[in-house]
Amino acid sequence: MPLFQTRYVTIRVHANDLHRSDRRAAGTVIGFKFELKSTDPNIIKMEKIISTQRKPTNNTDFHTVLIEDLYIFPTKNGLSHIFNAYPSPTLLQVKQNSTENSQIISEWLMKGEMIGVTNLTFHVDVFYDDDSIASHSQVLNLLVSTPKRRIDTIFFITIPFMVTGISILMGILLDTNTILNILKKPVPLLVGFVAQYGLMPFLAMAIAKLFHYTPLHSLALFVIGCCPGSGASNQWTVIFDGDVNLSAVLSFVSTATSFIMMPLYFYTLGRLYTNELSINVPYLVLTRTLAMVVIPYSIGIAISHFAPRTRPIVQNYVKPLMICIMIFFLAFGCFVYWHLFRMIDLYTILTAPLLPFLGFIFGGIFAWMSRLNWAQIKTIGIEAGIQNTGIAFMVMLYSFPQPYATQAMVVPMIVAFLSTKPFWIALIIRNQIRKYKQRQQLARTPSHTTGKLIATDNEQAGNNASAESIQKL
Repeated sequence: MPLFQTRYVTIRVHANDLHRSDRRAAGTVIGFKFELKSTDPNIIKMEKIISTQRKPTNNTDFHTVLIEDLYIFPTKNGLSHIFNAYPSPTLLQVKQNSTENSQIISEWLMKGEMIGVTNLTFHVDVFYDDDSIASHSQVLNLLVSTPKRRIDTIFFITIPFMVTGISILMGILLDTNTILNILKKPVPLLVGFVAQYGLMPFLAMAIAKLFHYTPLHSLALFVIGCCPGSGASNQWTVIFDGDVNLSAVLSFVSTATSFIMMPLYFYTLGRLYTNELSINVPYLVLTRTLAMVVIPYSIGIAISHFAPRTRPIVQNYVKPLMICIMIFFLAFGCFVYWHLFRMIDLYTILTAPLLPFLGFIFGGIFAWMSRLNWAQIKTIGIEAGIQNTGIAFMVMLYSFPQPYATQAMVVPMIVAFLSTKPFWIALIIRNQIRKYKQRQQLARTPSHTTGKLIATDNEQAGNNASAESIQKL
């Protein structure tokens, strides 16, 4: 059943069936008790709605039924045996030995609270007049899957359109001559490629090994490390004044080479985690991601070429627009994926984001050791640390059965939500520093102006005095 949806379980028992339940050699049946339990109450919420009768009658020949789903036959001394265990029952009456379809109805409400698998146990205890009990159970496996809501559909439809618009704006800012120079002198490109595919997969393996991740979470973190760069890296490159052209080329190269690099890592190092799991590479998703990089950027470059006046306009408004869009994604994404936060543990929250954080640091250090300029160092650090977690989501979805696919998605979700938090902190600090410097500059400006006015007045007074002296002479 999908998460957040409600299902009803109705148990119907005919009154005549109760009366002729069974007789066995050891004793006479005096009643039975029905129970419905879940092995994990956190996954599914169960609530009993009603236990009553259909077609009630005033006939004195009746069964006695307890609200607690304890059904009692009207046999001699039957009530005394049951009342020893249930001293304060609530009684209902159900007609017996009638041609009418008199039924005992027990209805239960079940609501999925958390994604996972639980067992529903249908348990029956049959009571005999010799105080013996015969128990019967039946177990039903129940899977609570990902929710199917309208808000999820809206979110997934909105993302491609917004990403396409952002990519077109990024394409307008690109300089084709600079891109050609990068391709002619590909040292920054090679440094970024090595930081992306030569550093991140091994860094993910080291983190999983150091913090003793489960095999499922270890593989999930490794898949993230093998993914190409994300489009969000281009946006942060713009915000922090990096090399936009290098960022765009790196995004294209890392996505294009992912068709080779991801299967290479999955079928070699990925076997260290499990030999039985077949990891499916989502080539269709990779193709769509590559198209989302190439086509919108090409449109933006064409707009910049045929309408060059659009470039300064985009430069003036692109940074605040990027910040607003990322805030929108953050807020909307938290709302849509809020149900997954219940599956997150503090240990994973504190350790999984080390992959992008260390990627920023080591990627920048590697670029610095390669003697690149400051803008290129920032760009490569950002590109190395921000992975395309959307591809990791799809790999988990197509490689694991439910609910293990959703459980594995927890790691990409943590990385996706927390990877750019240092950038937000740095952005706030940078803006506060800039505002402080502006206030300091404004505070110094009036004093300089006043000094100039005083000097001018003194000079004018001196000139007037000189003129008066000349007139006296």
